[in-house]
Amino acid sequence: MLTNINLPYIALAVGSVIFLYFILAPTNPKKDEPWNKLDKIGVSSGFLPWTRATFASCTALLRNTHEGYHQFCKKGLPFALPTMWTGKAIVVAPISALHLTNKPDSELIGYWALVENIQLPYFIPDRNVLEHVIHFEVSRKDLTKRNVNRQLTPTAEELDNCFSTMLGNSTEWTTVNGWDMCGQIIARVALRTLLGFPTCRDEELVKTAQHFANNLFTAAAIINCTPPVLRPILAPVLALPTKRYRNRYREIVVPVIKERISLWEKHQNTGDGELPSDFLQWLIARAAQHGPEHMDASTISYRLLALNTMFVYAMSFIFAQTVIDICSSPDHKRFMDGMASECKDVFGRYPGGLASDDALEQLHRVDSAIRESMRISDVSPLSLPRDVVGNTPLDLGGGIVCPPGTRLMYPSQPIHMDPDFWENPLHFNAFRFSDPFDKEAEGSPPTQSDGTPKERENLVDLTSTFLAWGYGKKACPGRWYAGQTIKQSLAYMVINYEVELIGKPPKRRALLNAMIPPTGARLRFRRRVW
Repeated sequence: MLTNINLPYIALAVGSVIFLYFILAPTNPKKDEPWNKLDKIGVSSGFLPWTRATFASCTALLRNTHEGYHQFCKKGLPFALPTMWTGKAIVVAPISALHLTNKPDSELIGYWALVENIQLPYFIPDRNVLEHVIHFEVSRKDLTKRNVNRQLTPTAEELDNCFSTMLGNSTEWTTVNGWDMCGQIIARVALRTLLGFPTCRDEELVKTAQHFANNLFTAAAIINCTPPVLRPILAPVLALPTKRYRNRYREIVVPVIKERISLWEKHQNTGDGELPSDFLQWLIARAAQHGPEHMDASTISYRLLALNTMFVYAMSFIFAQTVIDICSSPDHKRFMDGMASECKDVFGRYPGGLASDDALEQLHRVDSAIRESMRISDVSPLSLPRDVVGNTPLDLGGGIVCPPGTRLMYPSQPIHMDPDFWENPLHFNAFRFSDPFDKEAEGSPPTQSDGTPKERENLVDLTSTFLAWGYGKKACPGRWYAGQTIKQSLAYMVINYEVELIGKPPKRRALLNAMIPPTGARLRFRRRVW
């Protein structure tokens, strides 16, 4: 109930919001901006149309993206979409313009848009980490197929430890928070790859890494919904909860990093011993190539934290959402039993089990379930952000020219749900990518609409209608590691446990361009009896 005491404060707060609304409101675009020649979505007539559209984007961007896609992108046309993320409009390009993602960074760059999407400068105080992305260089050059395969055995060991510790071997049902459990498993496995054994078993480190990642993405989503001119004031306050986790993470890993640097230096001088095969050791070697100023243990810890955050959150989102999508389906039992029987059969033929690359490649149903979940449960409605840079405007054709400073994006979620590309696109079919080839074994080889043989789409494959990993030459360089890890995690789960969702499936909601993860979903597990 309102009282006379708090009414003045409420009136002051409302008045302040209204004042800021008009003072900070985005004005109508200038004559030379591309939005004047583009069709616009979300901008209505009346008082301060661009202002209202920009503020409304915090809750309306999902709906506006789908509307713009069907009105314009389906006709091969771009459209303008006001958004609070940039404080102005962005250009949403059609699928026919995907080739632009291959343009050189001197013309069209995605890095700073991704940094801004998670507002990393407010969480990682070392500017050196942001401007010299050595950790991404390691992802591109050292997370090769060979090195990724080397992680099969450590990951399999870590998964066995994780599940046994968290769920045990009881044939009675155990109820857990699905998001938290999947996040803990991914955090432990990711730390095994990043920092090696036994550091990855440090319980405080695991919780610290997971809490930092979750808090960062929550705060970043809220920061993106505030006017850009207010962010230097509000963002540091919103980022405060992560500071404690960041500092504790650094306290734990800096001694480990210093020890590894000494090990690397000794190996360089004498050639003695074998260096660990994990991300930290690759990062130290790469940092050394860039100069001694990059060998500071604290700076390296921030690089690990930045990458760990992306590993933990992104892989946790995919893994948790896949499990929830499967359990939410009316065909839940068929999907779970089908994957479990496939795992049992494959592991019976390949003694290495989850540690065998040959075995993992044969888990087509598991592979399909993850890819299908990534298709129908996107992380965001729009993806592949690119900023026009340099001095040359970007020509989109049709008289549309985007000057430097324009942000270009692609409507990935509507593409993933387009019936022209996908049969029954709103229906989750875990075996969408494997069923046609299972039928091939029965004598019915899959074909395309023109009668030509159909090629299997595997989890990490890139196509113009599946953009979850990006597209073209600059697609996600860590997708082989992420795909392999999530695939191992799901395979271990289905062959060893029965899993059910408690209650109704969580409803998907968006905050600006971020789909809110299913943090409240509850799952129950019990040991599978064969």
